Amino acid sequence: MKYLTLFTLVVVILISCTKKVGKNPELAYSDRAILDSINASGFTYYKNDPNTFLPGTNGPHGPYKLRFNKIGYNALTDNGKLPAGMSMPNGSLIVKDIYDGNNNITYYAFMYKRSGSWIWGEIKPNKEVLYSVYKNPSTCINCHSQTGHRDLVTTFYFH
Repeated sequence: MKYLTLFTLVVVILISCTKKVGKNPELAYSDRAILDSINASGFTYYKNDPNTFLPGTNGPHGPYKLRFNKIGYNALTDNGKLPAGMSMPNGSLIVKDIYDGNNNITYYAFMYKRSGSWIWGEIKPNKEVLYSVYKNPSTCINCHSQTGHRDLVTTFYFH
C-alpha cells in the first residue's frame, strides 16, 4: 500500500508539472509552455527567409522576423501567404521575434491556434510575461481585424 501511494504521488506530480512547461503547445498553453515551444526547433521564417527584417511600421511591435511552426507553415502557398478566405489550422504557432535597434531580440509576440481560436501573448526571452495568454485578447484582435487580414494574420496584408 505504501508503494502504491508513493507511485500515485509521483505520477500526480509529473502530470501537474508537464501542464505548465512543454515543447508542444497542444499539450499545454501557459505562457511558459509557449515560450518553450517558441525556443524549440522546427520553425520556418516568413517566405523562407531568416535574414529579412520586416519594419513593423504598421503595428505596435517594431522591427521583427516572422516564423511559423510546421503546421502553420504547411498552410501557406508558394508565395508564403495564407490564401485569402482561408484559416490557419489548429496547432499553428506564429511568432514575431521583435528586435531593438542593435539586432537583439527584446520579446516574442505570438499567436497560437487552438480549437478554432487564437491564443495571444508576448513574452521576453528571460520569461518575463508582457501580455499573458490568460488576458482578454480584444486588444490584439482589434488591430488584427483590419481589412485584408487572413485569419487575423496581418503580415500577409502588409508584406
